Amino acid sequence: MRMKFLNTQVDNLTMEEAVEEAKRLILEKRSSYVVTPNVDHIVKIEHDPLFREIYENADLILTDGKPLIWMSRLLGMPIKEKISGSDYFPEVCRMAASQGFSIFLLGAAEGVAKKAAVNLMRKYKNLKIAGVYSPSYTFENDAEEIAYIIKKINKARPDILCIGLGTPKQEKFYYQYKDAFRVPLTLHIGATIDFEAGVVKRAPKWMSYMGMEWLYRLMKEPRRLYKRYLLDDVEILPIFMKYRKQLRFSELKSCNILGVDIAVTNMKSVAYYLSKNLEALRGEYVCVSNVHTTVMAYNDASYRNVQNSAVMAVPDGKPLSLICRIRGYKNAQRVAGPDLMPTILGLSEKRGYRHYFYGSTEQTLESLERNLRAQYPGLQIVGTYSPPFRKLTEEEDLRIIEQVNAARPDFVWVGLGAPKQERWMYEHRGRINAVMLGVGAAFDFHAGTAKRAPKWMQECYMEWLYRLIQDPRRLLKRYVRSNAQFIWLILTGH
Repeated sequence: MRMKFLNTQVDNLTMEEAVEEAKRLILEKRSSYVVTPNVDHIVKIEHDPLFREIYENADLILTDGKPLIWMSRLLGMPIKEKISGSDYFPEVCRMAASQGFSIFLLGAAEGVAKKAAVNLMRKYKNLKIAGVYSPSYTFENDAEEIAYIIKKINKARPDILCIGLGTPKQEKFYYQYKDAFRVPLTLHIGATIDFEAGVVKRAPKWMSYMGMEWLYRLMKEPRRLYKRYLLDDVEILPIFMKYRKQLRFSELKSCNILGVDIAVTNMKSVAYYLSKNLEALRGEYVCVSNVHTTVMAYNDASYRNVQNSAVMAVPDGKPLSLICRIRGYKNAQRVAGPDLMPTILGLSEKRGYRHYFYGSTEQTLESLERNLRAQYPGLQIVGTYSPPFRKLTEEEDLRIIEQVNAARPDFVWVGLGAPKQERWMYEHRGRINAVMLGVGAAFDFHAGTAKRAPKWMQECYMEWLYRLIQDPRRLLKRYVRSNAQFIWLILTGH
């Protein structure tokens, strides 16, 4: 599960899950690559746009370093397991040996990669080493040697390319020439080739467990590593504080109505908040709550948790904003989904935000896209998808997640109707790299396939009645039960 973490993203996996993911990527037969962020990488991402781009486009991002695990816990988004390149590589070798995959080692000093290959074949029976190569120290400036490396690797046709050139050299070299390599999976493994060859010792297990592997390496190579560990990487502390501050969603004021924390806000404030915190909010979702969803949450603890896990549940229904004001929140106003959408879309023309629409029917989505493009000529609509009227299989769901993330939206608008859309967003929290907003019938209103109540009915708390008249067979039972229960519960002090 990919989730936003500090200034990058990570795939929150166990070692076993990460190895299975490597196997899947190999079998896909396309070029993919793995990175393993540690403290030093996080600091580099903060200042190096190319390094940040490399991470943004990685197929698998695994967390290397106990300090990052500790930080994830302090942020309330715990990462399952530390998976360093040096621990991941042997597990991938074990899997490769069992599956018949071949490996190419690129890096280390002359003769070291060969020694590592011999040791690996002894350790993992049936492991295929497709080739090894130790480039010259300044090979990246030699076009002939680069061409030779690419030709040698492609001729060997490995399933896995393992590059041990040190960070950021290894990542930047691969990224620059990745389209020339015909290798399904590339791992960036730093000093791991030296470890496997036995020419450099890793820190004892207890030091690694205590998050002190950096100290062991510093003691081994103080002249080379003191600047990185004692000067540069200290910046991880202000970086952590910066992103921790951005994630303090709990500071939003809310009014608890029947167990649901309804945001005390208004349209302008919601738009400002989402825009200001867009990067920090990626992977989160917004619920647009009304009387019906609030009563459903009151009756169903799991759905109540879905509502309260949102970054905010805004008051779509007039009665909710009215109760907020009665309870002392004088500035509380209604934030209806059909109004929130044009507010954000209008802002997006100026700021270049990208949008994806998930839900409803293909015909409605076509009309919606056509109408929005006519109304907002500069709007970037990067995709739409109408899911089938059944539960998606795991494979279908993964495909959709990949499809949405590949489009790189900033906002994903979800129009599945309650409670389906809220549950969908909750299940995809941290997996969709955008802010998700569940806006229900807003798709139909803006597509022109359904009419919204006149303004005077909206202001008089009668929008529900207008919708009931339009669709009595579907909505009669819902409104009679929900509205009656809501009024009773509020009057009796719940």
